[in-house]
Amino acid sequence: MRLIRRLYRILLLLLHVPLGVLITLALGRPDEAGLPRPRFRRAILLWYRAFCRIMGLRIHVQGEPSAQTVLSVSNHVSWLDIPVLGAHVPAGFLSKSEVRQWPVIGWLAQRNGTVFIRRGEHGAANEVTDKMTDHLKAGGSVHVFPEGTTTVGESVRRFHYRLFSAAQRSQCPVQPVGLYYRPLPDGSDSPMPFVNNDKLVPHTWRVLGEKRLEVDLVFKPLIPVEGADRRTLARTAEQAVAEVVMAGQQAAGRLSPSGESGNGTDR
Repeated sequence: MRLIRRLYRILLLLLHVPLGVLITLALGRPDEAGLPRPRFRRAILLWYRAFCRIMGLRIHVQGEPSAQTVLSVSNHVSWLDIPVLGAHVPAGFLSKSEVRQWPVIGWLAQRNGTVFIRRGEHGAANEVTDKMTDHLKAGGSVHVFPEGTTTVGESVRRFHYRLFSAAQRSQCPVQPVGLYYRPLPDGSDSPMPFVNNDKLVPHTWRVLGEKRLEVDLVFKPLIPVEGADRRTLARTAEQAVAEVVMAGQQAAGRLSPSGESGNGTDR
């Protein structure tokens, strides 16, 4: 049954991905500020939602993404975070510059307002902050993963505070967004985390075999930037996201209400 499910979903993806290319060709011309137009944003949002359903993802949304320009931040668990977020967040993503060179994906990412960063180079942090600030000032929201890496999703790593300078400089609020991938119905761990040098193809193959994968997507209240330094913004956003992950762990019976491990099931 898993093999049949995988083959069926692969067939759907082979039809769905070219549809994204056609949408981009038809609607993806940016506006005068270089930002995606609202009509294209809406179309890509629907495309992401269909992509998630094909992958077996069911997204449980709490709260609302901000209608105003924001620096959106979340924890990072999987490459599938991007379609999950993209199905609801009208924002471009911060991505490594190598993605721009990927066939089809790089072109789609660029048209969708992605801000690219050259990691490991001298001055890269300042460069990306400048790009994000310009993007925010032009009216385009940006989503970043301040942990800087993926995790198994059972806790939140320290948020790097430098990226929050863009919110200060553009005077845009910060919206924390929490992601929690629920355990499978039998209580076993979700296959969604993309960690430990995981490879894209084997990981995708595992995910495609699952009947349904549940994810909580929680939009927290905006954090104003007035009077707050970037370290404070980072810590406040980190705590808001950590609350989502802890609530998910408690609902799954993996943490007691006090935040301690329950029944020996916490990693």
